Amino acid sequence: MRQPRSALGSLCRSAAIVAVMSAATAWSASAPPKEMAPGVWFLEGDAHAGYCNSIVIEMDRYLILVDPSYPGRTRELMEEIPRLSRKPVRYVFDTHAHGDHAYGNSLWTKAGATTLAYVGVRDEMQRYEPLRWQTAMTRRDDVRSVGENNVEPPKMVFRGHRFVLHDPTRTVEFLYLGWGHTRGDGWVWLPKERILCTGDAAVNGPRNKLWDANIANWPKVIDRAAALHPATILPGHGDAGGREILLGQATFLRDLYAAVQREVQDGVSVELARVEVKLPSTDANWIPKDMAQDIGIVYSEIQAGKPAGALPHVWQ
Repeated sequence: MRQPRSALGSLCRSAAIVAVMSAATAWSASAPPKEMAPGVWFLEGDAHAGYCNSIVIEMDRYLILVDPSYPGRTRELMEEIPRLSRKPVRYVFDTHAHGDHAYGNSLWTKAGATTLAYVGVRDEMQRYEPLRWQTAMTRRDDVRSVGENNVEPPKMVFRGHRFVLHDPTRTVEFLYLGWGHTRGDGWVWLPKERILCTGDAAVNGPRNKLWDANIANWPKVIDRAAALHPATILPGHGDAGGREILLGQATFLRDLYAAVQREVQDGVSVELARVEVKLPSTDANWIPKDMAQDIGIVYSEIQAGKPAGALPHVWQ
């Protein structure tokens, strides 16, 4: 039966509203991508789902994805990235071995991409897996859904301090600057755009994990990154920004280490140190609500005279 004009108008308006709502919700629960430079997108991960940030870099004939995150996020990215560019994802770079950055690896290799990392990422996986993967399986549906009992290590690794991909569009440098957040921290540097992707070697906010770190050395690693004079920082967690992310992260780590070191030198117990240690207000962006775990880890590193990541520990 033919609809009255008024009914047709209402249907058209309803369809338009649905279309607008669909466009607004086409992206996942994570924030919509931000184009930081032509062909370089920052895709902020949904923190509530445990996802890290990801970056898409468009080359002449293909795409590079920095940090695939967990399998659930990888599946979202496989839907979102084609809306940014029709080029295929050829390389997927793991900035480090932690699950929220690298557990989507096998899904990307099945899709035809090559996973890439500094050799230290593969070494960290050999050191800590499959225990961490199997622990994640007990907590996360997306890890269980992969149907595998271990993380897939990167298919391609580089040694030394620098690996370069270059074509007529741009140059992308993959860097190793030392043991900071993990033994395998990789950085992605776009020299023309002066954009630096940091993984978790520099985060924007109280999102640090210290268990696998070399805390004393970590700020020195960040100093090397800052020496590149980047204009834009794309962190592993938190909002994008400028060099203040690097400077703030390094200062927080130095202040935390110095404060705990004073406690150790004064013979204060770790339990009391957890109560007494206070940091300057300038570190507020990086200070978690409960610093007890961080203080304990730094205390252990100082007392042992070895990097925290070299001490026996269970990932939490």
